Amino acid sequence: MLSLATSSILGRRLSPAVLAFAFLSCAAHSPPGPSPPVVRWLKPSEMASQGRAPGAKVRLLMTQSDGVRTYALVLSQGDQVQAAIAAFAKDHHVVDAHFSAIGAVRDPEVAWFDESRKQFKAMSLHEQMEVLTLSGDIVLGVDGQPTVHTHLVLARSDGDAWGGHLIEATASPTIELYVTTYPEPLYKRLDPATDLQLIDPSLER
Repeated sequence: MLSLATSSILGRRLSPAVLAFAFLSCAAHSPPGPSPPVVRWLKPSEMASQGRAPGAKVRLLMTQSDGVRTYALVLSQGDQVQAAIAAFAKDHHVVDAHFSAIGAVRDPEVAWFDESRKQFKAMSLHEQMEVLTLSGDIVLGVDGQPTVHTHLVLARSDGDAWGGHLIEATASPTIELYVTTYPEPLYKRLDPATDLQLIDPSLER
């Protein structure tokens, strides 16, 4: 067995080429890291979901005396998350709501807003991911129709967190949402500085 002194001498005498070869050999046997997201740029007007959610199921859980209602909205394998929430909002004539959820998804696309460009940096990953948090609101847009705004944080297979403004994701195997709706409507206005629709509590129509 080599002494510490001998090992130290040998280490100093190893050529840079040998050390480089050893480093590359270790790197070649290391597992590949997570793949980077695919990026595209979208205008705010291009953010609406075009998906479907034929397997989504709804149940009214509670109705309060002031008109506040709580629903369970459960998505099945293959349902699109934003599409399911938007369909729920339309079918139940939602004028104001908030929601939260847990579950798992695949092939999510999320976004980060670049104010200087007035565009969203949309980032997609083609993999299975766990939903750590998912929350959002539903209010009436400038066209008078319910609009869904969702943010989420996801966990990749190595435990790293990744997320942003949700464009779309596919339930895999399920997403379980609790939605609370309110009878008093909230409205959005178009913000000329960003081209975004923003909630304005002072608006009444």
